[in-house]
Amino acid sequence: MSVMRYALSISRLLLLYLIGSPAVFATEMDFLKPESLCAVVQSEDKQALLWQQAFGDQRFDLAMALVGNQNIEIKRVTFGGASEATCHYKTYALARGSDWGWHLAWVSGASILSYARMDGEAWVSSPIKKLSKQVQLTGQLYILAWQQQAWIVWQGDETQAGNLYALYSADEGRNWQEVREIAKSAVSDSSSLDRLQLAIKDGQPFMVGDGLKAPVFLVGW
Repeated sequence: MSVMRYALSISRLLLLYLIGSPAVFATEMDFLKPESLCAVVQSEDKQALLWQQAFGDQRFDLAMALVGNQNIEIKRVTFGGASEATCHYKTYALARGSDWGWHLAWVSGASILSYARMDGEAWVSSPIKKLSKQVQLTGQLYILAWQQQAWIVWQGDETQAGNLYALYSADEGRNWQEVREIAKSAVSDSSSLDRLQLAIKDGQPFMVGDGLKAPVFLVGW
């Protein structure tokens, strides 16, 4: 069996597994995939998945699907990906965007942070925006969305691993402001940020998660 056919078979097995287990996390699904492929990322509300998929045109691109339905439909997010059977994305994330669909963000192997909106009814994505070049990060990318605001958040690389950085949108991802450092030395020593989530207190959004020394309030700019 060719590498491409093997990857396609693994992807089908993965989706069959997900139909019965919509709330599983990526770490519990890794055994279903070859070592060379990326992890599967789940939205915070556990209603959608984002992963790298081998498509029929012999390309590896990002795909997403909703879970909890008997018939899972794979929606292609990117096109024209590489043909080599390996993981082509350092990290990616998705979050629900109000009632219109989904925020999607990813960092490619070239360290470029890209973003798209996926329409939840027509299932077509917006033109891809390249928001930042040479993003250096540790661990995962996160998208936090509240009302019309959205933040794409990540932990700095090993030289600034305790600091948090973000891009900000005030109009549901249509336009984005430049990268800013939003918290210095926010992550505990020798820790990696994990399971970052949005919380609201007195109308003010803030972040909580494993590895944070304290909650980090979110503001626009």
